[in-house]
Amino acid sequence: MNMDKTLLRVTTYVGALASALIILLSTYRYGSPFTPAVYIENRFQAAAIFLVQSITVEKLRSDYLTGTTANTPPFSHESAQANAEKSDQKVRVLIVPGHEPDFGGTAFGNSYERTIVLDIANDLAKLLSANPHYTVMISRTKTAWNPILQSYFDAYATEIETFRKSQATQMANHLATGDILPQADQIYHNTTPSLGVLHLYGINKWTSENGYNLTIHIHVNDYAGRRSGVAGKYAGFSIYAPNHQYSNGIASIAIGNAIAARLNKYHATSTFPGEAGGVIEDQQLIAIGSNNSINGAALLIEYGYIYEPQFTNSSILSIAEEDYAYETYLGLQDFFNDTAYSTGSGALPYDWNAVNGTLGEMRSGVYALQSALRSLGFYPPIGKNFNDCPISGKVWTCTRMAIMAYQNARGLKESGTLDPDTRSALFVDFPLSEPPLSQNATQSL
Repeated sequence: MNMDKTLLRVTTYVGALASALIILLSTYRYGSPFTPAVYIENRFQAAAIFLVQSITVEKLRSDYLTGTTANTPPFSHESAQANAEKSDQKVRVLIVPGHEPDFGGTAFGNSYERTIVLDIANDLAKLLSANPHYTVMISRTKTAWNPILQSYFDAYATEIETFRKSQATQMANHLATGDILPQADQIYHNTTPSLGVLHLYGINKWTSENGYNLTIHIHVNDYAGRRSGVAGKYAGFSIYAPNHQYSNGIASIAIGNAIAARLNKYHATSTFPGEAGGVIEDQQLIAIGSNNSINGAALLIEYGYIYEPQFTNSSILSIAEEDYAYETYLGLQDFFNDTAYSTGSGALPYDWNAVNGTLGEMRSGVYALQSALRSLGFYPPIGKNFNDCPISGKVWTCTRMAIMAYQNARGLKESGTLDPDTRSALFVDFPLSEPPLSQNATQSL
């Protein structure tokens, strides 16, 4: 897991109590990944959830259609008045690139998580901003927090700490009475620095007071114990959502499943133990509302592991960042039943004259080629999966096999590389005249 992902440490008493409850009581957890939102909600309703839902699937979709976003914040603070004043806004989304502006996050070689996630955040914000149903804010730049949030952190640090303690006490009481059950399959997360705790709880409190419908935290993964400078053994994406017992859990899980389904069309889910389902419920990550501390839906997306080729090669990184952002956008559109019809990849269309498909070739065009072959059903090759053959931007045997399968299907010579006839066929399948991402973003409206 990411070395700086957030863990709220519960008291020893609550930890012991939680262990006992795990033994005595069974914890409900949904099974199949990427389940339709309606089924998820009906299934969870049967689980006798104690907390009243602070946001629902129906409310989110209604807000998307009508442009209203008046959540009812449960927190007492004068700035909550801003919620009523802004109820005529569109669906309100806060994008939080992981970690502090100037420190934190994992790294591999010259690739730094806190920089990569900011690029993805900016790409996603552009797509959402082009859609008139959304109002979007990004929490930070490379050097500073958004002035709105920084002012809030500075002015209300004491109130944020009081809020943190209050939420922890309430959750301890719910666990003690059995109103909420501890999560039996909780994944371990490393502890976050105290300043990070203040900022994350501050974001949770601020978004609730200001009627934000959705907060998306963007990360790139890593795990404890990986040798410095050595690529690790895990790969793939994962999406963390609040536990279904939390007041924002059901809606968050539904959105997470929609995004995961889009990402999974082109990328493997994580091979890290416990993350294979794609969407993982969690009770402890502050970013998504540990101790039930955020009113709107919240997700933390790990797009992959920092040492994977798409993050470490500068010639591939930009197209991969755009692709992840686009797939996330398409997942949101699917959730809101306003699907943007496209290839599903932000890497397409592409100028195939800039790609050769030769063994060992590594560039953005190879990433686009792998995405194109995936879109057409040729990648990964028959008998392989994304764990064997990721969309990485590098040509190995998998890519050669997929090119040959494509050539065979088109009646072309099976050279395994992009000869002129193969390029011509790809231009027919993916014309360069298709609109760019900024136009794709609104084509379904």
